[in-house]
Order: sequence, then C-alpha cells, then structure tokens
Amino acid sequence: MHYAELGLLAPDQVTASGRALYGPYALRLLRDVLDLRALGVPLDEARDMVALRRATHGVDGTYRRDWTRADIPLSDEQLRIIHARLRLLNAAYARQADGLARFDRWLTKRFTGGEVEPLKVED
Repeated sequence: MHYAELGLLAPDQVTASGRALYGPYALRLLRDVLDLRALGVPLDEARDMVALRRATHGVDGTYRRDWTRADIPLSDEQLRIIHARLRLLNAAYARQADGLARFDRWLTKRFTGGEVEPLKVED
C-alpha cells in the first residue's frame, strides 16, 4: 500500500468496496521496486524507472514497440540519472558475477561433495 500511495503501483482493478486488486504485471513492478531498493536505488529513482517501464510496456508487461518519447513522463535529466544508475548497477554486477559464481561452486562442492550446474540468473 505504501508504494501505491507513492504512485509506484496502480491497481488493475478496484472493487466496489474499495479493495485494490493487483495483477501479475503490478506484482512484477513491485518485485522490481523491491530489488532496486535492495540494491540501494533511492525511491525517487525507482519511481522513475517504474514510470519508464510503464511508458514502454503494455499493461500485460509486454514491450510496446510503438512507444514514443512523448509517452515517457520523465525529463531528459531524469532519464540521464536513470541511465547513470543502471550503468553503475550493471558494472557492479559484472564485477561480482564471476566471483559469486566461483564462490557458489566452492560452497556447493564443500557441502555436497559434488559438482553443480552453474547458477542461472533470472530476468
């Protein structure tokens, strides 16, 4: 409810009694916000990232190929901030990915005594 009050999430439907109902895409956006917050992204930047996703994706979460710059309710400066933040996150992830995979393999061998398939990262 906190994120809905801040305008980060919009219910797909509101019942006659006022209960907000959220669909799968809203839950994906919520997961994205929680992940971004866990990575240290400030709430205002997370809100802008959600606004960008909403502008470029349909209500079912599929990418809209017909979006235009006019669809995006963010200034060029806000987009530059998002871009800079995403570059920092991607660089940090790239620096850590190999080491984390090696550590995961070591722990798996240490505690199971066997080989393990590489860890797969979800989108």
